[in-house]
Amino acid sequence: MRTLSRTCVRAATVVKYRSGMSEPLDIEPRDLRSAIEFAVLVAEEANKGKRSLPFPKELRAQFGVARIPTGALGRLRRIIEADDTFRERIAAGAVPELVDPVGTLWLQRPTGWEADVRDLLAARAAEEDEADVRTALKRAEKRRVAAEQVAIRAQATIVEQAASIDVLRTELDGARSDLVKADDVVSELRSELVDVRNEARHARDREAALRARLDAIGRDGDASAASVEHAPLRRVPAVDIAELGDIAETARNLGERVEALIASALPESTETAVAPSADPHRHPIRLPGGVIATSREAADFLLRSDAAVLVDGYNVAKLGWPTDRLDEQRRRLLDGLENAVRRYGTDVTVVFDGSRVVGAHADRRRMVRVAYSPEGVTADDVIRDEVRRLAPSRAVVVVTNDAEIVTDVRARGANVVPSNALLAAL
Repeated sequence: MRTLSRTCVRAATVVKYRSGMSEPLDIEPRDLRSAIEFAVLVAEEANKGKRSLPFPKELRAQFGVARIPTGALGRLRRIIEADDTFRERIAAGAVPELVDPVGTLWLQRPTGWEADVRDLLAARAAEEDEADVRTALKRAEKRRVAAEQVAIRAQATIVEQAASIDVLRTELDGARSDLVKADDVVSELRSELVDVRNEARHARDREAALRARLDAIGRDGDASAASVEHAPLRRVPAVDIAELGDIAETARNLGERVEALIASALPESTETAVAPSADPHRHPIRLPGGVIATSREAADFLLRSDAAVLVDGYNVAKLGWPTDRLDEQRRRLLDGLENAVRRYGTDVTVVFDGSRVVGAHADRRRMVRVAYSPEGVTADDVIRDEVRRLAPSRAVVVVTNDAEIVTDVRARGANVVPSNALLAAL
């Protein structure tokens, strides 16, 4: 901005001069630096050689100075201009190698020198302006190139990030698809597990029924022989008993094969839920910290486990629906348990007292195994036998409020859930 201002001032001065307007020549001291430094150098040499060249004494202060300060140029200019004799004598020795054209004209002052000085200053200002413009253009070009490089790097980063996002989206979609497939597989396996467990239960039920018939046949034969001493002995033909034994053995083998199928089909979710131990006794399932064993939370947790759940049927049903008929109590309990099996895939067996209760076998449950105690046997005994029959590696949960059952099954490592806790979880 200062250079442009100087150019404007000089251009205005030239215009006034060429238009015939009288205006004193105004040369900035810095434009006369070469002439002023030449004058100081000549004075210094004259002083050293003791030559007869008088010079202004004020110039002595600049002797030996490598470069005259810009602030001192104006004062030295006025000193030189005040001594025309000294100026004219050194003007004769001004050569282009030491003094520039403006300084030479200022020292020699030929006719019309002011106009020539103005032209030279205007040309110099134009050159300086052009140099400033070129410098500014170069700086602007460098800034443009730098900005383009930054933009290119930013665009490359954006493209790279977009590609990464696409890859992550593809992986996420694949993971979601795999999760859906896994959910479908889990659902199918759970359904198959329930079917296989039901087959195993039915096989065990048929085995128990056959054994009960064999025991009944044996008791009837012994009673007949004791009561009728001279009567012919009533015995079941050996072939029939053997046939029933074969049927029982077949049912037992079928149950064992089904249990093995369960263990091999879902090893992580069934039998391996409770790690086998060298200890022949069963170990109860540990509840999470802060969960009370008699609470609903404990019932929820144990229903979600892979334990075999044995429910004391009437102990729960009569507590939950004491005013309903017996068959309605059974129905409501079994409905609730089937819903729990659907939610958790739980292995549930419900034991009711009395196989000869009217309507006892009317229910056909696909997801819950229903058992009735034989005549002369209580549901408590059936539950105890079931706990003893199950392998020690299989976790067992017994649902009852009967203190005697609680004591017995806990001694065999089973978890106990109060009936009211189960009702709250259904």
